[in-house]
Amino acid sequence: MADMIREKSKIVLGIDTSGKIASIAIADKDRVLANITVITELTHSQVLLPLLKKLLSDACLTLDDIDAVTVANGPGSYTGLRIGISAVKGLCFKSRKKCAGISTLKSLAINVCNGETREKIVFSVMRARPNVSYFGVYKLSGTKIECINDDAVCSNEDILKYKQDNDFDNIILVGDNAKEIKESLFKDDDNVALAPIDKRLQNASSLCMIALNDDTILDDASKLNASYLQVTKAEKDRREIK
Repeated sequence: MADMIREKSKIVLGIDTSGKIASIAIADKDRVLANITVITELTHSQVLLPLLKKLLSDACLTLDDIDAVTVANGPGSYTGLRIGISAVKGLCFKSRKKCAGISTLKSLAINVCNGETREKIVFSVMRARPNVSYFGVYKLSGTKIECINDDAVCSNEDILKYKQDNDFDNIILVGDNAKEIKESLFKDDDNVALAPIDKRLQNASSLCMIALNDDTILDDASKLNASYLQVTKAEKDRREIK
């Protein structure tokens, strides 16, 4: 009888508020249990908790059923990141759940992970400001992901040079700046392809998958912080005052 009892699968909640998309997902090792992803002009503080309440209700779950929480911790919108991280800290401090902050660029790369054994290179590109992108490079093989160029803030010309300096095959562009990068830098390069439109933007289910494949990243909520990759306006103002 004991052999017939299966261990309860860990259930992970993912939250991504790093851009205009608000995305919340719940998943276990075998499946995505629920997922809501919307592009909204409202602030994330207005939509996040109502979406979470609806998601849990639709999945017939409560917060007590959630074993761990993941959140996109940057790069991205300063305000959006703070809202998502603050919400996760609140959820986890109260319940003492473990959580993980995960690179938005890494999460975007996981969007196009389909289990193929053939290696593929993913350029994750998010718009930082005109002609400047948040840029990360990841290698996918099967369900494994490896960062091969640390997340950074780069000019679009630097992205072109990075590609020219590295002999990559089968490059996929993801992120809200993917189309612009393809059209401005790689229009005639058949070796660089846009991810399908439904895989191109943030999706919290990818955050869940990363944590479910590596639970060593889960830690105490007190250690959760944003990774902006560039100086915030408040920090700039503080430096000018000094």
